[in-house]
Amino acid sequence: MQSVLGDPNDLSLVLLFPLAFAVSLGTTRGVSLFWRFFGIIALIAIVSAIIATQSRGGLLGIMTVFGLFGLRIVKSKALLISIGGLAMLVLFAVAGISDRASGGAAEDGIDESAMGRIYAWGAAFHMAVERPLTGVGLDNFLSNYFFYSSHWDGLNHAVHSTWFGVLGETGFPGLIVFVGMIATSLRSATKSSLRLDATNAPADARAMGRALVAGLAACCVSGTFLTQGFTWPFYIQIALTAALTRYTEMQTAKAAPQDATELEGSSEKSL
Repeated sequence: MQSVLGDPNDLSLVLLFPLAFAVSLGTTRGVSLFWRFFGIIALIAIVSAIIATQSRGGLLGIMTVFGLFGLRIVKSKALLISIGGLAMLVLFAVAGISDRASGGAAEDGIDESAMGRIYAWGAAFHMAVERPLTGVGLDNFLSNYFFYSSHWDGLNHAVHSTWFGVLGETGFPGLIVFVGMIATSLRSATKSSLRLDATNAPADARAMGRALVAGLAACCVSGTFLTQGFTWPFYIQIALTAALTRYTEMQTAKAAPQDATELEGSSEKSL
């Protein structure tokens, strides 16, 4: 109770973090057979757990992870899109989205869950408009929902969006800082991953680089529908991205003198 792991929607986003690492271990060349097998087993277990939560945001996160790794493996983009569309239909069917207690495909028009999000997002925007510099304060969205929502059903509701949650609780400056932090981390992780692949770095480092890119992207997509702005998954990935960036810089610095020595040697031979 009162834990980020106690809510099915929040749990699905948290599981996207290890899912990216599991897929990376299972698909990166050079990783030992034991760890590749471990990654595949973990992949099956984590996907099954996310499907069990019946979270639509979690399913979108799964598709993001597999889509990014698919871009590396599948050369034909048309084939990848076709496989992705079919996989999405299968995931939604297996997850039983239509049988969700909170609403699903069986309801006419926009379901109750979707309308709840729209009302909550509107409340977050109104909070930011009235308090543009500070918002209503961290962890104060629920207690202020009644005063800013255009629809009241007798209950306070979570914002169900990382971006709107940060906006409502910290104002426009807080949202700018948060988005900048995520964008910078995603850019650094992508650059580090590409550099590690280009220099044929150790398999473990390459696997970590790919996992961080996919994990951050999946959390951004899934986080659009889940409240995770001030919980630990984002910040662990950001910390690991900073560590990977530092490691990549050190590896590049070590490789530079060797390249220079090889270039001098080849020049002397040619002379």
